[in-house]
Amino acid sequence: MKKSLFLPLVALLSVVSCRPSQPIDHAVVDYNKDTYEIGILQIAHFPALDSAKEAFQTALSSSPLLSEKTLHFTYEVSNGDPSTQTTQAKSLVTKSDLLFGVATPSASALKNARDEAGKKQPLLFTAVTDPVSASLMRAMQNHDGSVTGTSDDNPVESQIGLISSIFGDNLASVRLGILYTSSEINSEVQANRAQAEALRQGLSASNISIATCDGSDDLSMVATNLINRSDVIYIPTDNNIADHMPTIKAALHNTNTLCIVGEEGMLSGGHITYSVSYQVLGKKAGEMAAQILSGEALTENIDAYKSLDQSEWNKVYSSDNLADSGVNLDTSLLPDGFIDINQE
Repeated sequence: MKKSLFLPLVALLSVVSCRPSQPIDHAVVDYNKDTYEIGILQIAHFPALDSAKEAFQTALSSSPLLSEKTLHFTYEVSNGDPSTQTTQAKSLVTKSDLLFGVATPSASALKNARDEAGKKQPLLFTAVTDPVSASLMRAMQNHDGSVTGTSDDNPVESQIGLISSIFGDNLASVRLGILYTSSEINSEVQANRAQAEALRQGLSASNISIATCDGSDDLSMVATNLINRSDVIYIPTDNNIADHMPTIKAALHNTNTLCIVGEEGMLSGGHITYSVSYQVLGKKAGEMAAQILSGEALTENIDAYKSLDQSEWNKVYSSDNLADSGVNLDTSLLPDGFIDINQE
Protein backbone atom coordinates (compact mmCIF):
# COMPACT_ATOMS: atom_id res chain seq x y z
CA MET A 1 0.00 0.00 0.00
CA LYS A 2 2.75 2.43 0.92
CA LYS A 3 4.69 1.48 -2.21
CA SER A 4 1.76 2.26 -4.54
CA LEU A 5 1.40 5.74 -3.00
CA PHE A 6 5.13 6.45 -3.02
CA LEU A 7 5.87 5.77 -6.67
CA PRO A 8 3.43 8.32 -8.14
CA LEU A 9 4.79 10.90 -5.69
CA VAL A 10 8.34 10.24 -6.87
CA ALA A 11 7.20 10.53 -10.47
CA LEU A 12 5.45 13.85 -9.72
CA LEU A 13 8.50 15.29 -7.96
CA SER A 14 10.68 14.22 -10.88
CA VAL A 15 8.46 16.08 -13.32
CA VAL A 16 8.46 19.22 -11.15
CA SER A 17 12.22 19.17 -10.56
CA CYS A 18 12.94 18.70 -14.27
CA ARG A 19 10.67 21.54 -15.37
CA PRO A 20 12.94 24.20 -16.88
CA SER A 21 13.09 27.64 -15.32
CA GLN A 22 12.29 30.65 -17.50
CA PRO A 23 15.39 31.67 -19.47
CA ILE A 24 17.00 35.05 -19.02
CA ASP A 25 15.88 37.41 -21.79
CA HIS A 26 19.27 38.91 -22.60
CA ALA A 27 19.48 42.32 -24.22
CA VAL A 28 22.22 42.69 -26.83
CA VAL A 29 24.59 45.69 -26.90
CA ASP A 30 27.63 46.16 -29.16
CA TYR A 31 30.11 47.76 -26.78
CA ASN A 32 32.65 48.33 -29.59
CA LYS A 33 30.57 50.98 -31.31
CA ASP A 34 31.66 54.64 -31.15
CA THR A 35 28.16 55.96 -31.85
CA TYR A 36 24.86 54.78 -30.41
CA GLU A 37 21.46 55.44 -31.90
CA ILE A 38 18.76 56.08 -29.29
CA GLY A 39 15.13 55.71 -30.39
CA ILE A 40 12.50 57.50 -28.29
CA LEU A 41 8.75 57.01 -28.75
CA GLN A 42 6.24 59.14 -26.82
CA ILE A 43 2.47 58.83 -26.94
CA ALA A 44 1.72 62.59 -26.91
CA HIS A 45 2.95 65.94 -25.64
CA PHE A 46 1.94 66.27 -21.99
CA PRO A 47 3.99 68.41 -19.58
CA ALA A 48 4.78 65.39 -17.37
CA LEU A 49 5.85 63.18 -20.27
CA ASP A 50 7.86 65.96 -21.91
CA SER A 51 9.65 66.53 -18.61
CA ALA A 52 10.50 62.83 -18.27
CA LYS A 53 11.78 62.61 -21.84
CA GLU A 54 13.96 65.69 -21.49
CA ALA A 55 15.41 64.48 -18.18
CA PHE A 56 16.16 61.08 -19.72
CA GLN A 57 17.98 62.62 -22.65
CA THR A 58 19.95 65.01 -20.44
CA ALA A 59 21.01 62.30 -17.98
CA LEU A 60 22.09 59.95 -20.76
CA SER A 61 23.90 62.62 -22.79
CA SER A 62 25.82 63.96 -19.79
CA SER A 63 26.76 60.64 -18.23
CA PRO A 64 30.52 60.28 -17.61
CA LEU A 65 30.10 56.58 -18.38
CA LEU A 66 29.65 57.47 -22.05
CA SER A 67 32.06 60.39 -22.34
CA GLU A 68 33.92 58.71 -25.20
CA LYS A 69 30.79 57.78 -27.12
CA THR A 70 28.59 59.78 -29.50
CA LEU A 71 24.82 59.59 -29.03
CA HIS A 72 22.23 60.29 -31.72
CA PHE A 73 18.59 60.64 -30.67
CA THR A 74 15.55 60.00 -32.88
CA TYR A 75 12.40 61.29 -31.18
CA GLU A 76 8.91 60.37 -32.37
CA VAL A 77 5.53 61.48 -30.95
CA SER A 78 2.45 59.58 -32.09
CA ASN A 79 -0.14 62.08 -30.79
CA GLY A 80 -2.32 59.29 -29.45
CA ASP A 81 -2.81 57.61 -32.83
CA PRO A 82 -2.28 53.81 -32.58
CA SER A 83 -1.54 53.36 -36.28
CA THR A 84 1.07 56.11 -36.29
CA GLN A 85 2.54 54.70 -33.10
CA THR A 86 2.96 51.23 -34.64
CA THR A 87 4.65 52.64 -37.74
CA GLN A 88 6.99 54.81 -35.68
CA ALA A 89 7.86 51.91 -33.38
CA LYS A 90 8.80 49.66 -36.30
CA SER A 91 11.00 52.38 -37.77
CA LEU A 92 12.80 53.04 -34.49
CA VAL A 93 13.42 49.35 -33.91
CA THR A 94 15.23 48.96 -37.24
CA LYS A 95 17.80 51.68 -36.53
CA SER A 96 18.25 51.97 -32.76
CA ASP A 97 20.79 50.50 -30.37
CA LEU A 98 18.59 51.34 -27.38
CA LEU A 99 14.85 52.06 -27.22
CA PHE A 100 12.99 54.33 -24.81
CA GLY A 101 9.20 54.34 -24.46
CA VAL A 102 7.46 57.25 -22.73
CA ALA A 103 4.12 55.99 -21.31
CA THR A 104 2.66 52.50 -21.47
CA PRO A 105 1.27 52.51 -25.04
CA SER A 106 4.60 53.69 -26.45
CA ALA A 107 6.68 51.19 -24.48
CA SER A 108 4.32 48.37 -25.47
CA ALA A 109 4.45 49.38 -29.14
CA LEU A 110 8.25 49.34 -29.06
CA LYS A 111 8.35 45.94 -27.37
CA ASN A 112 5.87 44.44 -29.83
CA ALA A 113 7.77 45.84 -32.82
CA ARG A 114 11.11 44.72 -31.43
CA ASP A 115 9.92 41.21 -30.64
CA GLU A 116 8.20 40.81 -34.03
CA ALA A 117 11.44 41.87 -35.75
CA GLY A 118 13.46 39.41 -33.68
CA LYS A 119 15.62 42.21 -32.28
CA LYS A 120 17.22 42.29 -28.82
CA GLN A 121 18.00 45.94 -28.10
CA PRO A 122 17.63 47.07 -24.49
CA LEU A 123 14.22 48.68 -24.00
CA LEU A 124 13.70 51.21 -21.24
CA PHE A 125 10.48 52.93 -20.25
CA THR A 126 9.17 55.71 -18.07
CA ALA A 127 5.68 56.85 -17.05
CA VAL A 128 4.40 53.26 -17.00
CA THR A 129 2.18 52.68 -13.98
CA ASP A 130 2.27 48.87 -13.90
CA PRO A 131 4.89 47.37 -16.25
CA VAL A 132 4.08 43.83 -15.10
CA SER A 133 0.35 44.06 -15.90
CA ALA A 134 1.31 45.72 -19.19
CA SER A 135 3.39 42.61 -20.03
CA LEU A 136 6.58 44.61 -20.34
CA MET A 137 8.32 42.73 -17.53
CA ARG A 138 7.90 39.51 -15.57
CA ALA A 139 8.49 41.33 -12.29
CA MET A 140 9.66 44.71 -11.05
CA GLN A 141 12.70 43.10 -9.39
CA ASN A 142 14.86 40.15 -10.42
CA HIS A 143 13.05 40.19 -13.76
CA ASP A 144 15.82 38.62 -15.87
CA GLY A 145 14.58 40.53 -18.90
CA SER A 146 15.65 42.92 -21.63
CA VAL A 147 13.17 45.59 -20.49
CA THR A 148 13.41 47.85 -17.45
CA GLY A 149 12.68 51.45 -16.50
CA THR A 150 10.84 53.75 -14.12
CA SER A 151 7.22 53.47 -13.02
CA ASP A 152 5.01 56.50 -12.41
CA ASP A 153 2.78 54.52 -10.06
CA ASN A 154 1.47 57.51 -8.19
CA PRO A 155 0.71 57.71 -4.44
CA VAL A 156 -3.01 57.00 -4.82
CA GLU A 157 -3.47 56.25 -1.13
CA SER A 158 -1.91 59.56 -0.08
CA GLN A 159 -3.96 61.42 -2.68
CA ILE A 160 -7.19 59.93 -1.35
CA GLY A 161 -5.93 60.73 2.14
CA LEU A 162 -6.31 64.42 1.28
CA ILE A 163 -10.07 63.91 1.56
CA SER A 164 -9.64 62.96 5.22
CA SER A 165 -7.41 65.98 5.83
CA ILE A 166 -9.84 68.41 4.23
CA PHE A 167 -13.23 67.04 5.33
CA GLY A 168 -12.26 65.62 8.73
CA ASP A 169 -15.25 64.60 10.84
CA ASN A 170 -17.64 64.88 7.88
CA LEU A 171 -15.90 62.07 6.02
CA ALA A 172 -18.76 59.57 6.17
CA SER A 173 -21.09 61.93 4.29
CA VAL A 174 -18.61 62.93 1.57
CA ARG A 175 -19.68 61.94 -1.95
CA LEU A 176 -16.68 60.78 -3.99
CA GLY A 177 -16.66 60.42 -7.76
CA ILE A 178 -13.85 58.58 -9.57
CA LEU A 179 -13.35 59.27 -13.28
CA TYR A 180 -11.13 57.56 -15.85
CA THR A 181 -11.00 56.43 -19.49
CA SER A 182 -12.35 52.92 -19.99
CA SER A 183 -9.62 51.83 -22.41
CA GLU A 184 -6.71 52.84 -20.15
CA ILE A 185 -5.85 49.81 -18.01
CA ASN A 186 -3.40 51.71 -15.82
CA SER A 187 -6.12 54.22 -14.96
CA GLU A 188 -8.52 51.42 -14.04
CA VAL A 189 -5.94 49.92 -11.69
CA GLN A 190 -5.57 53.27 -9.94
CA ALA A 191 -9.32 53.83 -9.80
CA ASN A 192 -9.79 50.50 -8.03
CA ARG A 193 -7.04 51.38 -5.56
CA ALA A 194 -8.67 54.75 -4.93
CA GLN A 195 -12.02 53.14 -4.20
CA ALA A 196 -10.46 50.62 -1.82
CA GLU A 197 -8.54 53.33 0.01
CA ALA A 198 -11.60 55.57 0.30
CA LEU A 199 -13.51 52.71 1.95
CA ARG A 200 -10.57 51.99 4.25
CA GLN A 201 -10.48 55.62 5.34
CA GLY A 202 -14.16 55.64 6.22
CA LEU A 203 -16.11 56.88 3.20
CA SER A 204 -19.46 55.18 2.70
CA ALA A 205 -19.68 52.69 -0.17
CA SER A 206 -23.05 54.17 -1.15
CA ASN A 207 -21.37 57.58 -1.57
CA ILE A 208 -18.69 56.40 -4.02
CA SER A 209 -19.43 56.55 -7.75
CA ILE A 210 -17.17 55.42 -10.59
CA ALA A 211 -17.65 56.78 -14.11
CA THR A 212 -15.75 56.07 -17.30
CA CYS A 213 -15.54 57.91 -20.59
CA ASP A 214 -14.70 56.33 -23.94
CA GLY A 215 -12.50 59.17 -25.13
CA SER A 216 -12.63 62.92 -25.58
CA ASP A 217 -16.04 63.12 -27.27
CA ASP A 218 -18.05 61.98 -24.24
CA LEU A 219 -15.71 63.37 -21.57
CA SER A 220 -17.62 66.59 -20.92
CA MET A 221 -20.97 64.83 -20.49
CA VAL A 222 -19.60 62.07 -18.26
CA ALA A 223 -17.57 64.49 -16.14
CA THR A 224 -20.47 66.91 -15.71
CA ASN A 225 -22.85 64.15 -14.60
CA LEU A 226 -20.32 62.84 -12.08
CA ILE A 227 -19.38 66.28 -10.73
CA ASN A 228 -23.02 67.21 -10.18
CA ARG A 229 -23.44 64.30 -7.75
CA SER A 230 -20.06 64.53 -6.01
CA ASP A 231 -18.37 66.66 -3.36
CA VAL A 232 -14.95 65.46 -4.55
CA ILE A 233 -13.83 63.83 -7.77
CA TYR A 234 -10.62 61.86 -8.22
CA ILE A 235 -8.94 61.46 -11.62
CA PRO A 236 -5.89 59.15 -11.74
CA THR A 237 -3.07 59.51 -14.25
CA ASP A 238 -4.98 59.08 -17.49
CA ASN A 239 -3.53 60.06 -20.88
CA ASN A 240 -6.87 60.91 -22.49
CA ILE A 241 -8.15 63.07 -19.64
CA ALA A 242 -4.74 64.68 -19.04
CA ASP A 243 -4.87 65.87 -22.65
CA HIS A 244 -8.30 67.45 -22.07
CA MET A 245 -8.07 69.03 -18.62
CA PRO A 246 -9.62 72.30 -19.89
CA THR A 247 -12.78 70.22 -20.42
CA ILE A 248 -12.62 69.17 -16.77
CA LYS A 249 -12.04 72.75 -15.67
CA ALA A 250 -15.11 73.89 -17.59
CA ALA A 251 -17.22 71.13 -16.05
CA LEU A 252 -16.01 72.10 -12.54
CA HIS A 253 -16.81 75.81 -12.97
CA ASN A 254 -18.86 77.14 -10.02
CA THR A 255 -19.80 73.64 -8.81
CA ASN A 256 -18.05 73.74 -5.40
CA THR A 257 -16.64 70.30 -6.20
CA LEU A 258 -13.02 69.57 -5.27
CA CYS A 259 -10.88 67.80 -7.89
CA ILE A 260 -7.91 65.65 -6.83
CA VAL A 261 -5.73 64.53 -9.75
CA GLY A 262 -3.04 61.92 -10.31
CA GLU A 263 -0.14 64.22 -11.20
CA GLU A 264 0.78 67.88 -11.23
CA GLY A 265 0.50 68.35 -15.00
CA MET A 266 -3.24 67.80 -14.58
CA LEU A 267 -3.50 70.96 -12.50
CA SER A 268 -4.25 72.74 -15.77
CA GLY A 269 -7.81 71.91 -14.79
CA GLY A 270 -7.67 70.05 -11.48
CA HIS A 271 -7.10 71.37 -7.97
CA ILE A 272 -4.61 69.44 -5.87
CA THR A 273 -2.29 66.44 -5.78
CA TYR A 274 0.66 64.60 -4.41
CA SER A 275 2.65 64.01 -7.60
CA VAL A 276 5.63 61.85 -8.43
CA SER A 277 8.33 63.88 -10.16
CA TYR A 278 8.53 62.95 -13.83
CA GLN A 279 11.84 64.74 -14.01
CA VAL A 280 13.23 62.34 -11.40
CA LEU A 281 11.76 59.35 -13.24
CA GLY A 282 13.26 60.42 -16.56
CA LYS A 283 16.64 61.12 -14.97
CA LYS A 284 16.79 57.70 -13.35
CA ALA A 285 15.85 56.02 -16.63
CA GLY A 286 18.65 57.94 -18.34
CA GLU A 287 21.12 56.76 -15.72
CA MET A 288 19.98 53.18 -16.30
CA ALA A 289 20.52 53.58 -20.05
CA ALA A 290 24.04 54.89 -19.45
CA GLN A 291 24.87 51.87 -17.30
CA ILE A 292 23.58 49.52 -19.99
CA LEU A 293 25.35 51.12 -22.96
CA SER A 294 28.63 51.43 -21.06
CA GLY A 295 28.54 47.81 -19.92
CA GLU A 296 28.51 48.78 -16.26
CA ALA A 297 25.29 46.81 -15.77
CA LEU A 298 23.18 44.37 -17.76
CA THR A 299 19.56 45.22 -18.46
CA GLU A 300 18.37 41.99 -16.85
CA ASN A 301 20.11 42.97 -13.60
CA ILE A 302 18.58 46.45 -13.29
CA ASP A 303 15.37 46.47 -11.26
CA ALA A 304 12.53 48.73 -12.32
CA TYR A 305 12.23 51.86 -10.18
CA LYS A 306 9.16 53.21 -8.41
CA SER A 307 9.17 56.47 -6.44
CA LEU A 308 8.28 55.59 -2.83
CA ASP A 309 10.20 58.43 -1.18
CA GLN A 310 7.89 61.32 -0.25
CA SER A 311 10.82 63.72 -0.55
CA GLU A 312 10.69 63.08 -4.31
CA TRP A 313 6.99 63.93 -4.56
CA ASN A 314 5.67 67.36 -5.49
CA LYS A 315 2.89 68.62 -3.19
CA VAL A 316 0.93 71.17 -5.18
CA TYR A 317 -2.44 72.87 -5.61
CA SER A 318 -3.91 75.56 -7.85
CA SER A 319 -5.58 78.48 -6.08
CA ASP A 320 -6.81 79.84 -9.43
CA ASN A 321 -8.64 76.63 -10.33
CA LEU A 322 -10.06 76.30 -6.83
CA ALA A 323 -11.47 79.82 -7.05
CA ASP A 324 -12.90 79.17 -10.52
CA SER A 325 -14.72 76.11 -9.17
CA GLY A 326 -16.00 78.01 -6.15
CA VAL A 327 -14.11 75.79 -3.70
CA ASN A 328 -13.01 77.59 -0.53
CA LEU A 329 -10.14 75.35 0.57
CA ASP A 330 -8.73 75.94 4.06
CA THR A 331 -5.06 75.32 3.25
CA SER A 332 -4.22 75.09 6.95
CA LEU A 333 -5.83 71.64 6.84
CA LEU A 334 -3.30 70.38 4.30
CA PRO A 335 -0.22 68.40 5.32
CA ASP A 336 3.01 70.40 5.50
CA GLY A 337 4.83 71.28 2.32
CA PHE A 338 2.00 72.04 -0.13
CA ILE A 339 2.74 74.80 -2.64
CA ASP A 340 0.36 76.95 -4.66
CA ILE A 341 1.49 76.68 -8.30
CA ASN A 342 -0.15 80.04 -9.03
CA GLN A 343 2.08 81.80 -6.50
CA GLU A 344 5.43 80.40 -7.64
